[in-house]
Amino acid sequence: MSETLRIPCPGAEPVHATLHGGGRADGVLVVHGILGFRDMAEIRDLAEFLSAERDVLAIDARGHGDDPGRFTWGREEWRQVDAAARWLAADGVRRVSAVGFSYGGFHCARAAGRGAPIDRLVLVGAPADLGKLDAVPLGRDFWRHVPAMLRRRRRQPRLERPPRLSRIALDPEDLGAIRVPTLVIHGGADWLVRRRQAERYAAGIHGARLVEVPGGLHAEYLVDSNREELFRQIRAFLDEP
Repeated sequence: MSETLRIPCPGAEPVHATLHGGGRADGVLVVHGILGFRDMAEIRDLAEFLSAERDVLAIDARGHGDDPGRFTWGREEWRQVDAAARWLAADGVRRVSAVGFSYGGFHCARAAGRGAPIDRLVLVGAPADLGKLDAVPLGRDFWRHVPAMLRRRRRQPRLERPPRLSRIALDPEDLGAIRVPTLVIHGGADWLVRRRQAERYAAGIHGARLVEVPGGLHAEYLVDSNREELFRQIRAFLDEP
């Protein structure tokens, strides 16, 4: 069972969201990466898997999916995460977890550090510093992603003019402000966000745990390459007391 929602977001357009389930004690907020949207197959598959035990709320980041705005490259998207997490908490959910893929993980981490009611955090292929992305665009790992890229259904995003990538980063104070249990998942064959980005999260967030999936692809593409392992890791972490 799923329900389409528009969640109020102070100072911005309402957040477009899909709620899977309803009335559970635990809730999970799922945030896609750049160029994705809340109803893409990988996000929907994870939402349906987790909704067997929890309420799952998937949202569109600014400029993606049904959101009418423009993507701000991480400046404002954390506010959507905050609003969605507060909506889940106000709906009676006792524990709110957030799962962010790629840039969605960046938004979730920023929101958690700025006081969003997030009790547990999962970052999958998330960049911490876009000024230090060290992808090899046409390397072996890139070509491993191509079949999944070609299968993916896409919707055209709307983006602001990007700032200098060196300005898009979570500094040590940002990471140190995150005081919730955190699982960092990194695909061993991620062509875009290298392991040192995952290590930055793991080192900067107190008590964070880093899991590498051998041969795993980037962010949502892990659903294609290592679905069972990814879903198992996420569910096991969310099941912890």
